[in-house]
Amino acid sequence: MFLTIDIEITNRCNATCHFCPRDATPHQGIMDVDTFDRALARAVEYRTVVNDVSGLELTVSLCGLGEPLLNKNTVSFVDKVKRAGFKCSMSSNAALLTEDKAHALLDAGLDEIYLNISDIHEEYERIYSLPFDKTCANITRFAELAQGKCTPVIILVDHRDDRDHIEAMEAFWRERGLKNFHDYNVINRGGALFVEHMQFEQYTEMVQARHELTVGGTQPLCGAPWGFLFIGYDGNYYLCCSDWRKQASLGSVFDYSFLQVTRKKLAMVVSREPVCKTCNHDPINMLTEELRALNSGQVSAEEVDTLRQSLRAGSQEIDDALDALLKYGDRHPDGILPANIIPLVTTH
Repeated sequence: MFLTIDIEITNRCNATCHFCPRDATPHQGIMDVDTFDRALARAVEYRTVVNDVSGLELTVSLCGLGEPLLNKNTVSFVDKVKRAGFKCSMSSNAALLTEDKAHALLDAGLDEIYLNISDIHEEYERIYSLPFDKTCANITRFAELAQGKCTPVIILVDHRDDRDHIEAMEAFWRERGLKNFHDYNVINRGGALFVEHMQFEQYTEMVQARHELTVGGTQPLCGAPWGFLFIGYDGNYYLCCSDWRKQASLGSVFDYSFLQVTRKKLAMVVSREPVCKTCNHDPINMLTEELRALNSGQVSAEEVDTLRQSLRAGSQEIDDALDALLKYGDRHPDGILPANIIPLVTTH
């Protein structure tokens, strides 16, 4: 198992996907070098914590809510991540993934790239407002150049709710040498994107879901804030990557360590304020949605019970891990290293 630190090197994007609530983001920008260096230093610092507490592997992703290749320093950032000893990944829509950029990223040591492209031809251009032929050529060329160096993964959003379409998209890219795929349904980005069947607080099933996940004193806990730690382009810690509206700031990487913001983050997850109460990743909301599906005959009681047990077991596992992390934090109130001596990683 591994944990990922997601460093948002920009939340600006050159695409216009309708299943991405870009306009819900209150402010946009590009991460500068000083902020990135401090964020990476915090990742180096937190790696010591993770090693001491759990022994899990810590990786770094250059993604966030935007298109990383809009940041002119992306290649040097990849190089810094690799020099710091991390596995490095990033996401991209590939429209800016030119041949020169591809060579530079591969030379810098990029390990994985997640390529978001859920349609082809005219439909792609209608949804993304980007030129398909150019994007397709960029992806195909990168796959050829990356062999043995970097793993490209095609990300497919099932925004049509059509599995045949997803299979057709996979087939299209397999013909062009791509081998790795990941697909998922539309998610509501912490409530920033309106999805008709995800208006959780309106549903009576939520009362039942809350009871079933808290009976016996269990505290429902989402894994996203702990498995995918998030630093915004502005250098602030945020609850997780679902907080597109940037409602849950935990303080700056210039002032606090990951360890020091843990209790504040936990309080937000437990209270479900201000983000979790509307997010489709929240355990109570997940079970609410499944109970609604049961009542409409779309799933079986056995499937609901499987999800219920999984959510309870997952919450207990997270609770145990956080207990160890918080006790470690009590022994290291400064987050291990004083802020003025955190080692910054520089490019040689």
